[in-house]
Amino acid sequence: MPDRDTDDLPTPDHDAVEAEGVARSARAGRQVLAGVLVATFLAALDLVAAAVAAPAAVLDLELERALAVPAAASVVGTVVAAPLAARASARGPRLLVLVLAAALLVVGGAAVALTPTPAGAAGDDVGAVLALGLGRLLAGAGAGALVVAAGAALASAVPVALQVRVQAALVLVTGVGAVLGALVGGLLVDVTAGWRVVPLLAPVLAVVALVLLRSVRARPEGGPLPETTSAPGVLRSRVVLLGAVAVGVVGGVSVAVLVDVTLLLGLEQPLLRGLLVAVGVLAGVAGVVLASAAVARLGSRPQMAQVGTLGAVLGVVGLALLLRLVGPGEGTSALPLLLLGLGLGAAVQGTGLVVSLACPPGDERRATGALGAARRLGALVGAVVVMVVPLLGDLEGTRAEPQALLDRVVVVGGALLLLACVPLLGVLPRQGEVRHPPSA
Repeated sequence: MPDRDTDDLPTPDHDAVEAEGVARSARAGRQVLAGVLVATFLAALDLVAAAVAAPAAVLDLELERALAVPAAASVVGTVVAAPLAARASARGPRLLVLVLAAALLVVGGAAVALTPTPAGAAGDDVGAVLALGLGRLLAGAGAGALVVAAGAALASAVPVALQVRVQAALVLVTGVGAVLGALVGGLLVDVTAGWRVVPLLAPVLAVVALVLLRSVRARPEGGPLPETTSAPGVLRSRVVLLGAVAVGVVGGVSVAVLVDVTLLLGLEQPLLRGLLVAVGVLAGVAGVVLASAAVARLGSRPQMAQVGTLGAVLGVVGLALLLRLVGPGEGTSALPLLLLGLGLGAAVQGTGLVVSLACPPGDERRATGALGAARRLGALVGAVVVMVVPLLGDLEGTRAEPQALLDRVVVVGGALLLLACVPLLGVLPRQGEVRHPPSA
């Protein structure tokens, strides 16, 4: 005999429960997406604003020998922290990684803002150099780790069908962050000691991103650990090895040019310098987008390799035009930076797509990981070079000024390296068999 009390109980509406779960998941996805957009905006704004403010800090502190330290240290921090954050996000609590990244931004920003003014001879205060360099190193590490950890959260919170739109939104946010970073950095630098305020902007945005990303999980429940995306064995493929060399060279040249341009352009016009740097960053984003569209249009035809080749050639032309700006009284122009951004962005993206299509079957993920590692290594080498070269100008018996020496090493050396990549990129697809065209 059925229990009347049990029969009278209302049965749960499974459809309503399921709908509520879907709605809750959608809200969480939108919240994570907002957090990722804020983190990406933060990274672009911090990169450009700090680059614009760096020369003013060096001038104010009279650290001529360390003129490239702030911007280069930021790049080093980002390059080193990004892969570590990716691994930690994949295997541990992502929220903890996000909190640590935000903490690095706060500590780094505070260190830069509180950098002591040298009390001794100009450029001889080691404490000021260390505070400025370590501060930017920590801030760069925090920004890089925050973007990587937020991106890992996004991959599990946004449906695959929306990934293309999300990537487009990230590109747009990067451009907006670069432009606003140039404006904010340029305006603040015009204020007395305004460069000390610039590094305090990123921690505020980091807290906002952290609030939006507070509900992220370590990884999808029941999901396996992600596969290793790179391995030394994949470099046995000639197409991957040549692609890694080309991407590493382009990465190093990109960083060296970015740091040098912020120092090359006149200190008396910080806002103009910031806008020109923003033009270069936006052109780089456009180069990536155009290279992707071009390779998708060309499909599996061999001509697609020339996307990267054309990018390298544009980079050489941009450096040749930039050489005309080296020296007093030469003025400023956005054209060299526009060509450089387009060329370097297209070279990296075009090379990566060719390698992913022509590498051995089943090695696509490992090849992509190898190219990413090569790009980071190149960026690290480029940052170290621009930090060391100005010191050579102070060697006893030399007549080269630190800034002039850096300008010529970056421009001439970068042009020669890109020229060496042109034939390499031209023969790249012949080293492997293209199996399928990329999706448009």
